[in-house]
Amino acid sequence: MKGGVWRVAMLGLAVAAATLVFLGVEITQLAAEDRTAFTRGLTICGIGLLAVWFVFSRLSRHFGDLERLADRLSGGRSRIDLEPWAGGRGGEVGRLAEAAAGLVRGGGQPAGDGPLADGPLGRGPLGLGPLGGGRMDRAVRAALVLTDDPLLIIDELGRVERLNPAAARLLEVEEGADIGKALLRDDLARAIERARGGGAPASAVLRRTEEGELSARLVDLGLNSGVMLSFPARGMANGAGLTGKRALTLRTAQPAAPLGDDEPLAALPFVALWVATAGVEPDSGPVIAVGTVRLAGSRIFPTVSLALLIDPIDPVPEEATARHGIGTAMVAGERPFAAVWPAIQDALHNCIAVGIGIDQALAALARSATLAGIADPALPQGLDLGVLAASLDPALAGASPDRFAAAFGVVHHPRNGPQGEALAVAELAAALFTRLTERGILTQGQARALVAGGVAAGAAGTSGQIS
Repeated sequence: MKGGVWRVAMLGLAVAAATLVFLGVEITQLAAEDRTAFTRGLTICGIGLLAVWFVFSRLSRHFGDLERLADRLSGGRSRIDLEPWAGGRGGEVGRLAEAAAGLVRGGGQPAGDGPLADGPLGRGPLGLGPLGGGRMDRAVRAALVLTDDPLLIIDELGRVERLNPAAARLLEVEEGADIGKALLRDDLARAIERARGGGAPASAVLRRTEEGELSARLVDLGLNSGVMLSFPARGMANGAGLTGKRALTLRTAQPAAPLGDDEPLAALPFVALWVATAGVEPDSGPVIAVGTVRLAGSRIFPTVSLALLIDPIDPVPEEATARHGIGTAMVAGERPFAAVWPAIQDALHNCIAVGIGIDQALAALARSATLAGIADPALPQGLDLGVLAASLDPALAGASPDRFAAAFGVVHHPRNGPQGEALAVAELAAALFTRLTERGILTQGQARALVAGGVAAGAAGTSGQIS
């Protein structure tokens, strides 16, 4: 904080003090014979020096307060403690600390009558949460418009919260759209993890879902507050253009590393998978929707997710729509399976797929891949949560997904589309893995042995994750 302003102020005070000292010396020489003038002159110089000292002490305290406030605000949210300060300091710095304390508290309105207290904004900083007010929302929108580079903010589920016109033209998305329709989530997830792990903006090359790649900068906005992405025009894959498209060969996925039986469940990469088909029966017809959410053991990463609707060309039967709520109008105009398969493959790469009736879900993907002319789709191995749950509690054999969730204490949330369905699968998987750890089942081999022993109990299984 003690930068240029501090140095200029201190230089000015030093000059003033030196001038007063010089005048005092001159007075002692010129007015030595006149005691009245001598006393008056020295008194004036003394008062001047006291005034300089007073200004110096006030400025020192002011800049010191600013420096301490900056130190507190520079820490993580868990380390920010401004309440005692905001309650006991006056002046501009005190009011600034009070406003910052209100933002940290997340109340939508800082304590006191600050300019940020215009009303609720949402779910986080920069228009994504309860940390700001109406003026901050307008400021964010103004910043998005004023910047020449494409800029957008996505929430923790990968939906576009805010974007400027340049980003809309570049990515061909709008507010509320799934970013996975424009960018491959696998690339985006790795870049987000780097930004969060390093605590600083991260640079990345992000592949489009169709063709091309873009240079991007990412900033993590904090827990449950999303991510900001910018696409510097100078770093575009094709120069300074806004299309960001060029012909290239997409990188071939590296062969999956073997996930052995001795690997601990807590460290294994899992992906919760939900699939909907257009068949009259769940295990028939082409795939028309896919949802995935990534897990590491029992830790869920909602941002690392995929939600796709797929146009099967033919109308969706009413029986299928009644099962999963996805009708012909919803998928009309979406991309065909062959076009979205690379994104699905990236989401499943080097993971163990988990779900209730996971074998049927993987079989449906294989069937649609064959129909789309995709040779050797290289699907992952699966771990059936339904059979696993029935192995822990035989009374759950053949139970519905909602009953499984209730039995393992999973909070019920509305399932809005493929992403909501996949998140429900992930939460059930996390609860099951926690229960397995409590039972002393710690490795993949032990879990698969448990499933093998419970196949008979789960044979009635459900097709809960293939609708």
